[in-house]
Amino acid sequence: MLLARSAAPSPVTRDGFVLLGAVSAVLLLSMMVLAVTGLWLVVVGGPFFPLVFGLLLIGLAVLIRPRLARLKPMLKNSYRLRPGERPTLDMLIDRIATETGTPKPDMLLFDFRWNASVVDTGVLRRQRVMVLGVPLLLALGPQEVVALIGHELGHLKHFDARRSLLTQPARTTFGRLGRLVRPPLVSAMDTGIGFHLVGLFLWQTIGGTLALFFYAIHRKLNAIAARDDRTVELRADEAAAYAAGTDAALQLQDVLAMLPSLTTYVQHHVPRNEAAKLWRRMLSAVRERDAATAPAWRQLSSRTDASLWASHPAPGRRHQYAACP
Repeated sequence: MLLARSAAPSPVTRDGFVLLGAVSAVLLLSMMVLAVTGLWLVVVGGPFFPLVFGLLLIGLAVLIRPRLARLKPMLKNSYRLRPGERPTLDMLIDRIATETGTPKPDMLLFDFRWNASVVDTGVLRRQRVMVLGVPLLLALGPQEVVALIGHELGHLKHFDARRSLLTQPARTTFGRLGRLVRPPLVSAMDTGIGFHLVGLFLWQTIGGTLALFFYAIHRKLNAIAARDDRTVELRADEAAAYAAGTDAALQLQDVLAMLPSLTTYVQHHVPRNEAAKLWRRMLSAVRERDAATAPAWRQLSSRTDASLWASHPAPGRRHQYAACP
């Protein structure tokens, strides 16, 4: 049964997103300027130096270009069931999407991670892809699965994958530039005396300073991005509570807090066609045995998973937020 939860005010603000979007727009404009300038130097420049400089500018523009998620690499580590092969799950997703007013994914993939996610893939034809981790599904009860799917559909409702795409240049460009100019971690004296020593010393001095500068910007922007991501996750948790009820949403956070223990009970050497049954029975028994320790796991996660650069709040913090009336 889909239970309603009293709506809490959304924690999402626009400050971080606007800043990251502005930085991304400037970086994209810079990329276009580099590409056009480099192309102009290649076409109308001189025979050697303008040609080389133009190619370098084009290469730099290619380096800092945004990367779009592609479906083909995702299929290497996941598998896809056709709609007719998963009728029960399709009916569940359809019902949750209808009740919560969220769009449905265009494609459903399964992998063996203890996680779930939604991704926008493609360039011209965009597709909404939901990825569900089989071990996580086996560790959850029926209503907790509803909460998990409701959480991921909440991301689709608010176009969170597109939100991440719009800020991607700000998140990644300065890190790529830092890796580009970072000098090798070797002693200049080990290379001998002469031109190599002077060149390596200049690279380590100038390139190392630039790399530290780029990495400092990269870390700061990603701290802002991670804070924005965490508020987005809390908004998706509201969708999970609305879809499955507050109790199921809280139990889902307890399972996430207990993952360091649960993952050790999924063994790969099991009889053929018996894996799902054995894993589900074992995980259920472990959860029942350790139910009384759930508060301790939540407290531990609030300490060990807390980070300025974490894209998700710690399960303990998410449990506290979802438990607020």
